[in-house]
Amino acid sequence: MVTQETSLSGLLNLIADLRAREKEQEMALDETRQNIDAVQRALALLRERNGLPADQPIPRFSPASFQGKTQVQALVTIAEHSQGYIKVTEAKRILLEAGVLPRAKTAYQQVTSTLIRSRRFEKAGPGEYRLVYDNDQGRQQRPPRVS
Repeated sequence: MVTQETSLSGLLNLIADLRAREKEQEMALDETRQNIDAVQRALALLRERNGLPADQPIPRFSPASFQGKTQVQALVTIAEHSQGYIKVTEAKRILLEAGVLPRAKTAYQQVTSTLIRSRRFEKAGPGEYRLVYDNDQGRQQRPPRVS
């Protein structure tokens, strides 16, 4: 009988421990769900502020996606993921995160200078540039600059 009581008490303790763990995990799950809701609200606000549709995915770039590319080629890649438009602040953030730009201190000016000098972009607004395409073949082309 001693072994049956020990087994019974052990099983009851095990059930109590499992229920306590279940309660902790439910609390953690509730907290995770609240965090997800908060991030989704923040994302919706950012999309609204930047004029992006709610169903448009936010492009993510890995450092490998820019490996071996020049700054202009990297900027073209970013613009192609943004329907041909590029904001200097977003490009700066992406290129710094990917390690394409060496220093954050001058990154905004580097991106702006690259966009201005490149024949692949034209100014679309304050801090925003548009990728220039040749209408016939879909390739980037811009008339030569006159000095």
